[in-house]
Amino acid sequence: HTQTGGMPAMGEAARTLIESQYAKDGQGTRLAYIHVPFCETRCLYCLFYQNPLQSDSSRRYADLLIRELQLWADKPAQKTGLIHAVYFGGGTPTALEAVDISRVVRAVKTYLPLANDCEITLEGRFHNFTQEKMEAAFAAGVNRISLGAQSFNAQVRQTMRRVDGPEAMIKTIEELVSFNQASIVCDLIYGFPYQTMQVWENDLRTAASLPLDGVDCYQLNVFEKSPLGKFIANGKLPAGADKVERGEMFARSIHLLTQSQWRRLSNNHWARTFRERNLYNRFAKGAADCLAFGCGAGGKINGVSYMMQRKLADWEREIEAGLKPVAFATAPTPHWHALRTVSSEMELGRVNLADIDREFGLNLEGLSEDIFAQWEKAGLIRTVGPWRVQTVAGQFWHVTMSQLHLNVLASRGRS
Repeated sequence: HTQTGGMPAMGEAARTLIESQYAKDGQGTRLAYIHVPFCETRCLYCLFYQNPLQSDSSRRYADLLIRELQLWADKPAQKTGLIHAVYFGGGTPTALEAVDISRVVRAVKTYLPLANDCEITLEGRFHNFTQEKMEAAFAAGVNRISLGAQSFNAQVRQTMRRVDGPEAMIKTIEELVSFNQASIVCDLIYGFPYQTMQVWENDLRTAASLPLDGVDCYQLNVFEKSPLGKFIANGKLPAGADKVERGEMFARSIHLLTQSQWRRLSNNHWARTFRERNLYNRFAKGAADCLAFGCGAGGKINGVSYMMQRKLADWEREIEAGLKPVAFATAPTPHWHALRTVSSEMELGRVNLADIDREFGLNLEGLSEDIFAQWEKAGLIRTVGPWRVQTVAGQFWHVTMSQLHLNVLASRGRS
């Protein structure tokens, strides 16, 4: 994700800063993020793993999460202005027991002002996503399920320590679809060890053949401190596709999904049906407020980004003390709203700086002329009227391009 910078605050200073923002009425398109920091197993490539799932984890965490939702329920930012998308992420939200999934979703509907068409996403794994949990989620009001498929190839999945095989995955998808109550989406990742171009094509064709509503296609990030990064460094696993091969994999996903008549919602997200809206992912990378709840949850409000305590014991202790467990916050730069708007537009594969300049009274287009001229010469964008439209290569590099653009705009705006 791109970053716009700012002034950091820690501990009590961070909580005071966030509390001052919660004193303001909520406006515009708004989101909420609920974090569930438990996993039954750890995948090799993951840096989001926080806590193993214990026998009493689900009930205790649900109790405290509901208490956190209650803490600031009377503050203007939480009780005014509609929430248009709620995302349960992790970790593994579907690791919670069925009764606790139901309790937490219903608490969200009680303590947050949800829009009548609010998108409520439950992220999960195929493993141990039982019919009881499905029924509980749908009955409580979940209308979007996002599954971490990553690959349908047995060797790739086993190497990454994913538990279920392709047959079990397909069965789970078909069972979820049979309820006919939600958008069912799965994530695919390219660049894994042993994931050749043929394996990636088979992953795409399998996803396209299933009754899914949406698919995400993401590039693998190999973090140095992740188990996968260490395995590759020690020679226990091959490195997987290099950057050139990943670019070709990205291009292949565009070709095959377009050929299968899927609609593109952003550079990385595709929809087969009109049930899939991708609202949270669309707005979370822009300027929209996102209220955060749960251990390790991150959000932003009026441009101030913040994160809850990442250590479970610290988060629990502060909730029990009646405190919002804010660990740190970052006050925004002066033109954060405009810069985040640029970033979110780049995510969609195009940007119209003239429109953004008119909205914010700036001259971002003038400050960007040489950058876009260089990118056009390099074959990363093309000009279509007032729009700068990314080529396939530009779409592959759009996060890097977007961050560079924001850095340059921020630097030139100060001079």
